[in-house]
Amino acid sequence: MFFKFKNQNNNGFTLIEMMIYLSLMTLITLVVIQSMVVVLRSNRNSFADTNIRNAGYGAMEGMVREIRASDSIATTSDGVLIMNQSNPTANIVQFSISSDSELNFYGGISTSTMVLIGPLTPKDVLVKNLIFTPINTGKSFAVKIQITLETTVDNQTKDELFYNTAILRGSYKK
Repeated sequence: MFFKFKNQNNNGFTLIEMMIYLSLMTLITLVVIQSMVVVLRSNRNSFADTNIRNAGYGAMEGMVREIRASDSIATTSDGVLIMNQSNPTANIVQFSISSDSELNFYGGISTSTMVLIGPLTPKDVLVKNLIFTPINTGKSFAVKIQITLETTVDNQTKDELFYNTAILRGSYKK
């Protein structure tokens, strides 16, 4: 025979049920936190990739545009390219790496009057290597550009090599 007492409350959890619920919640929380860490790491990696590619494509576009507008190559050395143009506002353009590893663009009427036009790479992207190689085909001149960029986003460091060749439009010989 089973007796029911009127004052007995069955509201609440036993200690074993409470331990099971707490262990399940702990496991679910750990899985969610681990997933968030993976997503954040992937996001940092993606941001670093985007940042370095935008900087590389932008710098390359700026250099190629000015090289194509040039008539001749004045000098090339370690990380420095000086071009002669027939542009009346800037007869000479120069690309060089600054002391804080930015790629800078200079222009002027002569080498003594060169003025910084602006950086071609953002401050959070470092130029690790810049090589200009002049090419003479006999009918025209070209410049091969190789640039290695590096960026760091939340201890995630990425570096990438960009390269291109630009033909000087003013150098074509018929």
